[in-house]
Amino acid sequence: MRLAKRFAAIGAVGVLTAVALTTSSNAQPAEPVAAPAAAATDSDHDTVYVTGKDRAGNLTVTIYDPAKGVTPDQLRDQLRRSGVTGVLDKGETPPSSQPNQSTQPKALACLSSGTARQWCDHQWDYGSYNDPQIYFLDSSSSAWPVVASVTEWNRATGIDSYWKSGSSSCPTGVHCVTVASGAYGATGWLGLTSWTPNTQGPVSVHLNDSYTLTAAEHRTVACHELGHALSLNHNTSTSSCLYSGTYISLVPNADDYKLLPLIYPLAGT
Repeated sequence: MRLAKRFAAIGAVGVLTAVALTTSSNAQPAEPVAAPAAAATDSDHDTVYVTGKDRAGNLTVTIYDPAKGVTPDQLRDQLRRSGVTGVLDKGETPPSSQPNQSTQPKALACLSSGTARQWCDHQWDYGSYNDPQIYFLDSSSSAWPVVASVTEWNRATGIDSYWKSGSSSCPTGVHCVTVASGAYGATGWLGLTSWTPNTQGPVSVHLNDSYTLTAAEHRTVACHELGHALSLNHNTSTSSCLYSGTYISLVPNADDYKLLPLIYPLAGT
């Protein structure tokens, strides 16, 4: 599935602007004119990883994304002070397998393309399809334009993204990501994405309603977390919604779109 033509797209450096996109069924925001990419190193945008356990006792790895004005180090400190365990130090590599596995899986190559980075060792399988099929089961509040961000991510080749209501069941033979929002408090984070390493899920996204955000900022955060769920880490360019700590772009950038078919290289359906 791919988007139909866009009819409006304009933006300015440092300004978030809501824009519109037309499809055959309804209007969605479109890609704004990208702000110039900011020069940044990976170390400037280090990822906040937290390890934990799901209800079945499996190891999980979660990426926490800081609220505006909160640095990754400040978020780590706030999480620890609030009682969150398993917060990894800056530069510490999260585990890529379950500790009770008798044989350790071979680590996957960690890929990059330009300013885009893969979430290392997190990758969907193909099942019976030529592209992994990812269904986002969305039960977030109306403030979060998850459906618009799913539409943007579905522009990528190599992996297909679809939106379904959170009240729907997961279709057979595909992968599902649960998306929820809630008033989680002034926790220092706006969004988080959890994955069970060396598995095909469960993967979940949580969006924090406790912070006052503009419509464009809600769009950026939703796009950001969905990108993590597709196996992408932070992008070092402000032209991508996966840039960490700044709210400029509402959409993925060209490098995000180039990286996904490297991660998922089979011919698309």
